[in-house]
Amino acid sequence: MSLETVEHALAEFYCNQNVEVHKILLDFQNSVDAWNLVWNMLDTSKPHEIQFFGATTLHIKITKQWLQLKRTDYMLLRDKILDTLIKYYNSSGPANVINKLCYCLCAYVVRTVPNHWPDAIPQLMETFRNSLSQSSINVSVMILEILMALPDEFGATTLIQTRRNEVRRELQQSSLQVLSIVDSILQSDSLDPIVVHALKCAASWLDIGFDLIKCHQLTDTFISVILNPERSQVCVILAIDALKSLCTHPRTSVCEATVFEVLSKVIILSDKLFNLEITEEPNVVVDKLFDLFLGIGDQHFRPIVQGLLNNNTRELCTKYFNLYLTCTNAPGYYPVNENYSEKTFTFWFLLQDDLLSNDAGPDNSLLTIVKPLYVSLTQVLLKKVAYPENLESWTPDERELFRCYRQDISDTFTYCYFILQSEMLDVLLTIYKQVTCDRETAISQWQTVEACLYAFTAIAEPLQNHDSHPHIKQLMSSLGSLPYEQIDQKAAVAAMDTIGAYYYWMETNPSYLDLIVPLLMMGLHNSNMFSSASIALRDIAKECRQSIAPYNDVILNTSMIALKQVKKLKEELRLMYTIGVILSAMPFPKCKPSLDMFINPSLEVITSILAIEENAEFIKNRSLLQNRIRVLSSLVSAIDQKHTVYHIIETTTPLLHMTAVKYFISSPEDILYAVVCEFLKTIVSKLQEDGSLALNVIIEILMIGFRKSPQPAGMILFKEIVIMFGRQNVYIPIIKSTYEEICMRVKCMFEQVSPADQFSLGDVMESYLSLQGHIFRKWPFIAVDNPNVDFTFVFKLASEALCANEIFLAKTATFFLTAFISTSREKRSLFKVIEDNGQFLVMKIICIIKGDVVKTNLDIMCEVLLMLNKKYSDNLRRWFHDIVTVQNIVLPNVTEDMKSKFFKRVLKEKSNKKALQGAVREFSFICRGLIQIDPETES
Repeated sequence: MSLETVEHALAEFYCNQNVEVHKILLDFQNSVDAWNLVWNMLDTSKPHEIQFFGATTLHIKITKQWLQLKRTDYMLLRDKILDTLIKYYNSSGPANVINKLCYCLCAYVVRTVPNHWPDAIPQLMETFRNSLSQSSINVSVMILEILMALPDEFGATTLIQTRRNEVRRELQQSSLQVLSIVDSILQSDSLDPIVVHALKCAASWLDIGFDLIKCHQLTDTFISVILNPERSQVCVILAIDALKSLCTHPRTSVCEATVFEVLSKVIILSDKLFNLEITEEPNVVVDKLFDLFLGIGDQHFRPIVQGLLNNNTRELCTKYFNLYLTCTNAPGYYPVNENYSEKTFTFWFLLQDDLLSNDAGPDNSLLTIVKPLYVSLTQVLLKKVAYPENLESWTPDERELFRCYRQDISDTFTYCYFILQSEMLDVLLTIYKQVTCDRETAISQWQTVEACLYAFTAIAEPLQNHDSHPHIKQLMSSLGSLPYEQIDQKAAVAAMDTIGAYYYWMETNPSYLDLIVPLLMMGLHNSNMFSSASIALRDIAKECRQSIAPYNDVILNTSMIALKQVKKLKEELRLMYTIGVILSAMPFPKCKPSLDMFINPSLEVITSILAIEENAEFIKNRSLLQNRIRVLSSLVSAIDQKHTVYHIIETTTPLLHMTAVKYFISSPEDILYAVVCEFLKTIVSKLQEDGSLALNVIIEILMIGFRKSPQPAGMILFKEIVIMFGRQNVYIPIIKSTYEEICMRVKCMFEQVSPADQFSLGDVMESYLSLQGHIFRKWPFIAVDNPNVDFTFVFKLASEALCANEIFLAKTATFFLTAFISTSREKRSLFKVIEDNGQFLVMKIICIIKGDVVKTNLDIMCEVLLMLNKKYSDNLRRWFHDIVTVQNIVLPNVTEDMKSKFFKRVLKEKSNKKALQGAVREFSFICRGLIQIDPETES
């Protein structure tokens, strides 16, 4: 490809971004000729667009196609990059081209140190000092840009581990020299542009690794930049970033004394944080400073905590803890005018986890020191979790962030409880009583009322492990006196949530149901409180089936009224589930009238819809029919009484059968069929081991829809039937015949589509392979003894699915294949399937390895490869040889010796899945060009 062609294509691409032109440019970048032509494109007289494309192409060649280059050309390439870069600097070329050339040079260094270019970094600095004709400012900027790019390029380059360690060692050996240069620049009166480059360079090299004892004096330098009022905000922010890199690198933990010396210097910056004020928008510098201190807390967590016990470090560590509390207590509301406080939540979790760890012991003296801090934290969180007055004026995104923030605070309340135990309950109850002492105070300070109730709700689960709850008795007693009609609805909803959170407590304190049940019934009549009240009622009904029995009639009557007013389907489903729980606690003769009272309205609606003859009119009511079936399904899911379930089966299955005959459609996405199958699946799960009453009709309804169009819902329902009844001899004939028909119809469905379109039926494929996998793992006799099932088709379908981009489909294929291969050795018919088609599966495995499929499938596929190696090792060796050697399937970027070593390594691993995954992943990354190695070095 000529240079003129490339330049013309580039001009065309910038005009209209034509796809064909884009392909021409990609072909050029992949060609060997590009190594030579890029230098013409990088001529300083060329247009800017051509120069940048040339620099980009050169970077791609070095990072992605290094193996195209001969070793004899390494030095020539280095000299050309250096000469070109110096020319661009001397002529003040475009900044983005110079930047890209810097990364080209750094990519070259990463590829060649130390074997081909020892002492690369000192040589680079000396070369540019001697070659640049510009002022010392440009010399400094130039060197800093290259040095800054080198760690970035190293981090972005994928190398095999041994090679990565070699390069890292080379960089670490130069880090002290580089950081010394940076330090001298920052201590001078350099201009802000040079300081910016120096700080970026420092942050990059500090990430590589360093000796803290030798570099900790940089702390003073960075702090001086931060505190210098003449430096720009950009310099200050970059200095904080660099200081964070220094203070939080994992290697800094080696010398504890030096760590505390550095921290004692850094704490000076905290003075900027202790007197914050509410601002219109979060302060960027303050945000960065909090990041710095929180990063230090994460990295040096143990020394700081233990430092509380040391007289020499206690004051410093205490100041750090107070700083975290200050951060949590940042003035304003998150996220509107502060975004700092949420950053501390991880620290509070780590602290309580550390204090309560097994080695801390019950007499942990740290607990005594830290408890007052957690008391203050509890009080701060009550303030931060409270709703603002102007919440309605916030944007939807801000309200959603605040909702998530409150959830984080809920978790942090739990950590506080783990530390404080009853002391936290004292704090919460004291504040709660203060704001609910009279109606007017509760109404005016509803935010605090809501916050206290929210906190009590948050700690309800850990409280479940304690026998005595005197605080909860006081709390529950007070809920009845809240002015629900006048207080803000958020506080009223919080009261319902609190009742629901302590559902377990009601079981041991049934006398309080006299107070609680009327409150919940009131909540069911209030549209704002309905959701929380219905959740609370559901949980209490499940936990307190016996003790709530005296209230069954009032609950059922109120629920019937509430159901007529409910507008949302999910709320109706929840309430119907609760009704099912209540009815399950009643003997069938007694509960039958109530049961009919709740199911008859849905049955009447279904009957009236089924009576519609006009198709267009029925389509209008189709969603209503689906919803009524969902409502019945929710009721059944809560019932565990056999006679009650049988009564529902008797009343619903005739209608469902009529629905199937009249209204199931030939579509792979018949929602009505899916809803009916879900209802029947719920029924099947309740039949226990007695399916005589309903199994035949359930399978008949299932197959009516499945014959029209195989759907996942039908196979999910059939899988439930197999799991429940597959081992009972009386049901085996109908299960086998149904299984056979399902297999035949799925095969027919896939035969009618082209191989390229098979993945459009991914949901069907996944549910089918899941069904097959469960059968082969649980009751293989259902499948193995069925001569009319084409297992070759199933095996090949699973082999294809292993290459799917959808991760769940690939996992399901693995689930089936491992079960099938494991079983096949014992069954001649299955053994023949593997013998005849195993090479097809191995071909798919090799396609995954060599990069034809997304790399996320690699680890999943290894389970299949391991099972093949366990059961068919000799076959696997032969299949590998036939595919790679006889069929000569190309594995890119690897030599014959590398292939041989890889296959030997694979065949060696028959039990260690992790070792196999590591070998496959590394080899695949080499094939995909994600890892590039020198074949001569490898061999």
